Amino acid sequence: MDMHYLLRAKGIQNNKFFLAIYDPDLMGVDPRDPLLPRQMKAKITRECLTNFWYFIREVVRIPVEGGQVGSGARYKLHRGNLAMNYLFVHNYDMFVDLPRQHFKTISALVWYLWVFNFGSSNTQMMFINKKHDDAKDNLKKMKNIRSSLPDYLQMDAAYDREGKKIRATNREETMQHPTNKNIIKTLPAARTKAMADGAGRGCTMAIQYYDEFAFMPYNSIVYAAAQPAYSRARMNARANHAPHGMLITTTPGDLTTDEGVFANMMRLNATPWNEKYYDYDYAKLEELRNSNDNSTFFYIRFTYKQLGSGEEYFKEMVRGLQKDWPKIRREVLLEWATGSMNCPFRQEDLDTIKALCKAEPITTLFFGNAGQYQLQIWNQLPMSNQYPPIIGVDVAAGYQKDSSAITIIDSQTTKVLATLNCNYIPSNDLAQIIFEIVTKYMKNAIVNIERNGVAEQQTSVCSVTSIFSGVNCFEDGQEPYSLQRDLRRCA
Repeated sequence: MDMHYLLRAKGIQNNKFFLAIYDPDLMGVDPRDPLLPRQMKAKITRECLTNFWYFIREVVRIPVEGGQVGSGARYKLHRGNLAMNYLFVHNYDMFVDLPRQHFKTISALVWYLWVFNFGSSNTQMMFINKKHDDAKDNLKKMKNIRSSLPDYLQMDAAYDREGKKIRATNREETMQHPTNKNIIKTLPAARTKAMADGAGRGCTMAIQYYDEFAFMPYNSIVYAAAQPAYSRARMNARANHAPHGMLITTTPGDLTTDEGVFANMMRLNATPWNEKYYDYDYAKLEELRNSNDNSTFFYIRFTYKQLGSGEEYFKEMVRGLQKDWPKIRREVLLEWATGSMNCPFRQEDLDTIKALCKAEPITTLFFGNAGQYQLQIWNQLPMSNQYPPIIGVDVAAGYQKDSSAITIIDSQTTKVLATLNCNYIPSNDLAQIIFEIVTKYMKNAIVNIERNGVAEQQTSVCSVTSIFSGVNCFEDGQEPYSLQRDLRRCA
């Protein structure tokens, strides 16, 4: 209910899909009541088979240290795992960045448990991590969550015609369902390039979970080798209306390593998730995903403040990590950096900057045919026409190597008003966005576009300058930029 009120306050119309229940007879019924009649247990089982939201809202429990066997904490829904679950249900690939202790792994395991027990049949799932022991530990956690379900929902055994219990394969590195034949396998990380290629080619599963991807040796080779097999398995699952999808969760990696660089490239190529997309229907979501030629992934990122944690959480993490600031920046602040130990700034200066950073924009304007480009508004736009906003544009070629960026500032206070950053936007789309900003939202703006000689970038500059004249685009040797002169020209 808290999430419903939050989304409604943010202006999202589709704000209660996770409160769905198909059988009204189950309202107010405790699925864990030991005195439930058989008929009610059958109703609950049927609801679990068709309603993942009911499963996480009413049924599942997360085991806690020192708790009783079969008990646990209720599933904690926050903005991060709500986005994960929404995309899980729609079978989309995801790259997820969440701070420590905000349940990104547990949230994934709960989904895979639902698929394993209720959501599919004859489906293979793969868990892989930077070490095999970590992948097996994730499988163990999922088994523990399963053991915390009510007995009639655990489904850990089948019965033959004589009523004898038949247990399915259940080892440390694999798990098989006794009736629907779903299988979960754990894979070890590769120690050589050849092993990485072989491991990837063996990934014929329609559901794949890569945990701590930025620290997985030879992750680029594993991923490239796995794609053809995964694509075929995904097509088969889609044809049978079965769950499928690839999930990558990771702590921000070290950009001085090959695996960290590759993970960061995948992160930057993915389509950033925005909660406004909850109001998109499936066809619009498909259009949004397909508008990104570089990636099939959605990128989910939320800070600890956006997930409801305050400064006490941050202080506790600082103490727990022994003030190891490189780790704190990676695991708590979600920073992808090349060398925190060699940072030229003092920690006090960085803390001051961090305190001034805003967690999320006031609002977001969407551009492009599918709304795939996001202009984030950070401060209220100036009401006076005397001081026009300045639009700075850094143009890239749209080939993943660099990002095209738009930064809009208040010419009087120099405050940042809005930003846009995208590494796959074509030059023509960038020109169209600038045109729409100037003609619809900031008619008195001054536009300054970098011109650096790349053919595609020149096309973007010419496209904009031919539409309206308030654009600065200087060649070498021309008059340098002058704010006063441009203010006079704008006036």
